[in-house]
Amino acid sequence: MPFDLAPRPAQQEARGPHLTALESAAEGFAAPHPYLLFDAAAVPRIRDRARANPLLRTQFEKALRDSRLPSEGEEARAALKRRARRLITLSFMALLEDSDAAVAAARRALRGFTEAATWSPRPIVKNFLDSAEAAVAVSLAYDWLYGILSVADRRSAEAAIWRHVLDPAIAAYRDPSLLWPRRRDNCTLVSHAGIAIAALAVLPRFRDPAVELLRQSLASIWRIFAAFDPDGGWPEGPSYWSLAVRYAGLVIAALESSLGDSFGLADRPGFAQTGDFPLYASGPFGAAFDFADSARQVDPSPLAWLAHRFGRASDGWLVEGYAGSHLPLTTIWAEHPSCDPHGLGLPTGKVFKSSSLASFRNTWSRAEDARPVFLAIKGGNAAPGKGPSSAPEDLLMHLQADAGSFVVDGKNSRWVIDLGADDYDLPGYFDHGSERNPGQRWRYYRAQTAGHNTLLIDNENQRANAPAPIIGSCVEGDCKWVVIDLSAAYGRPPGSIRRGAALIARDVVIADEIDPRVGGDVVWRMHTSAEPVSIGRSVARFRLGEDRLTARILEPRGARFRLSSPPPARSFAVADVEGLHGRRPARDHRIEIAELPRRDDSRGRRAGGRLVRRLDIIWPRGARRLTVSLSPDSNGDGPLLPVAPLDDWLARRPIRLASCPPPRIRQPSRQSRRAERGEGERLACSVQTHASAITRIDKDRSGRKH
Repeated sequence: MPFDLAPRPAQQEARGPHLTALESAAEGFAAPHPYLLFDAAAVPRIRDRARANPLLRTQFEKALRDSRLPSEGEEARAALKRRARRLITLSFMALLEDSDAAVAAARRALRGFTEAATWSPRPIVKNFLDSAEAAVAVSLAYDWLYGILSVADRRSAEAAIWRHVLDPAIAAYRDPSLLWPRRRDNCTLVSHAGIAIAALAVLPRFRDPAVELLRQSLASIWRIFAAFDPDGGWPEGPSYWSLAVRYAGLVIAALESSLGDSFGLADRPGFAQTGDFPLYASGPFGAAFDFADSARQVDPSPLAWLAHRFGRASDGWLVEGYAGSHLPLTTIWAEHPSCDPHGLGLPTGKVFKSSSLASFRNTWSRAEDARPVFLAIKGGNAAPGKGPSSAPEDLLMHLQADAGSFVVDGKNSRWVIDLGADDYDLPGYFDHGSERNPGQRWRYYRAQTAGHNTLLIDNENQRANAPAPIIGSCVEGDCKWVVIDLSAAYGRPPGSIRRGAALIARDVVIADEIDPRVGGDVVWRMHTSAEPVSIGRSVARFRLGEDRLTARILEPRGARFRLSSPPPARSFAVADVEGLHGRRPARDHRIEIAELPRRDDSRGRRAGGRLVRRLDIIWPRGARRLTVSLSPDSNGDGPLLPVAPLDDWLARRPIRLASCPPPRIRQPSRQSRRAERGEGERLACSVQTHASAITRIDKDRSGRKH
């Protein structure tokens, strides 16, 4: 079946994957099944590893019992993922075991997909995300079970792969009006990877269209891999890193196991080092920096293939003891080196220029007596050196207006938190709009600048797709630091607004500088779920159990803390249920969907924990620089921390404990001048009253305890 598309220019092909080698390898391909991820020669070794893993046996037995179809109350995507993972588990064990029960269950699970009317149950999803995840499961099952399946079952699987993946992919790649094939986010990477793996699975059956789909999908994946350059970071946060890299690893492993080559993908800059991203983006008790729409829990399973393919011991260490739903895949690549970061002598700080992320810690030890502290801070959401892009294919759907936001962990707790994602079914949650006409996404607190640990200027959102580059850093010794230029995120000239973040021994310092020509009302903000103990003018104390946090304003003298609560969560009516990402309401049922509560996460439950509060500083009139220290697991009674201009940081001058020269005057807005007189007295009174009440409660509790 011929499938011809317009050829790419030779210069563009030279910069992309090795397509000539791909065509040569595919032309005579006639390998016996299995050939996806491993071949028949590897089966005995994998079988031995599987038999030695009781966790895999438990997962297999659970998969045998779980034959549920999607239920009325189950989210569409959750049901699809559950069934796809079950099919992979059953097919894997049916190949490895001489078990009639495993074979029968795997064949039934495969028929559940091949006889389905659609592999994309969510009308709102316009890309191949759902179909691709189903396609990978069906393709692996078809390949691994090929010698067990009847001819009718084989033909049914081949027809389903053609109907649900190859044929619509041909139409999608031919249609220049479609946006999703040109996008660069995790969903698009999964989509192209699923198409490529499906094409490999049926390559001998549909050779011509399969080869051309491989050409198209690999060229698209090549472009997306530019996000890893130069150091392996990922702009959509650690949990979406996991999804993206899982499918990146699967498609490369499938290419290498079947055609013997990755055609340049595995050699893309930064990709071999991408395991550093979840390592450095997670704190001492395993919680990741949940920026963008990411989550604190990160599935480390992609690291098994990375450790196996690139021989990276730190990747192997992170995936040790894995017991999640992708256990069959980690069993395939269980032979890999493993060593903890301390044993490898890895530095305790790293800067990812690919995603404008800096991560610092005082120790790799997770022991409480080591008193670990973790600081992570992010810049902007566009590639360094590029201005805000208005091209829709460059927009990453999960980005938030969070340039300059940071988190801080102590030995047991996250003291400064990121609220993470909100409910994806909120109306227009992924509607970014444009700079002139902002979309509905920006009315939700968790996506707004106001909902992050950064500077809020005139109560307006940042430009979410603007660059905020790292302009200087140091990751060595007991004083690690980074300076980020936030100017473009606020629509200001370069150098107008800069934020420095440092970890000095166990203390965190956040230093902000604003050019005097930048007017407007500025609020310094951080979010915490810790219980306030006392809120003074320049010192605020919090606690979580027996642990303590002290925040202190180091400069300027007129700055003062203010404690407040975020605005309450709101509810929104949803009339078009076709626009829902997860829920399955009746088609004629109008529903209300609420923002998540302003609460911290708790034991894996989203927004199911402690109340969240905001610690603010109203930027004082006449101040150019504001510096705050945070002392986790401490009463804040340590030595005086250094205060220095950010230019001194960038010049790497010696740390000084003396006070800074008087700052230049930054002109406030007219509105702030009018309001400042009354606002000063009101805030002072409010803070003092609040602090007194908290202190009184603290004393009462202390008295009752003793």
